[in-house]
Amino acid sequence: MEWIETQLDNESIFPQKLGAPFPPNFQDVVKTIFKRLFRVYAHIYHSHFQMIMSLKEEAHLNTCFKHFVLFTWEFQLIDQGELAPLYELVESILKL
Repeated sequence: MEWIETQLDNESIFPQKLGAPFPPNFQDVVKTIFKRLFRVYAHIYHSHFQMIMSLKEEAHLNTCFKHFVLFTWEFQLIDQGELAPLYELVESILKL
């Protein structure tokens, strides 16, 4: 998460000034960010889902994850092979 924050705060990757160019590796950086965020979701689902359920917060987690999956799928930000840890859940969201 710290690495992701560093990337998001780096103005040479995410320019803040209007008209400033994005770097040539912008898409690669964004894909890496989304791949790492997916791994966070996978960890939460595999290691903490029982706690999420005991707090009755699974609907919130599922909604956030669904938006994440739909966005990454629409813009092809994660390779399908990377989705393997949560493939059944992703498949149910995307109706593959």
